[in-house]
Amino acid sequence: MLRNDELLERICVLERANRFWKGLALGLAAALALFLVLGAFVGFSLYFQTRNQQLEIEAAMQEARQQENIARQQAEKEEARKAALEEERAREEKRKAQP
Repeated sequence: MLRNDELLERICVLERANRFWKGLALGLAAALALFLVLGAFVGFSLYFQTRNQQLEIEAAMQEARQQENIARQQAEKEEARKAALEEERAREEKRKAQP
């Protein structure tokens, strides 16, 4: 009879240990799942934030190129206007110089 009591006590201890390890495994699995979900969220967040910054930089570069082209065109028009004025002045001086 004593042997049965020892065996029953041992079975109870083992069942408690089994429940403990199952609970620990379940808790760690939940922590791992939470870690993976949060990691994925942070990863996607950083990806989209970086992508938006990249798009903003590209848009700013495009705007800068457009402004540069506009400035270049204005400079070319100004140079052409100055050249035309100089040519006109040269013609006027030539006319004045001819009797």
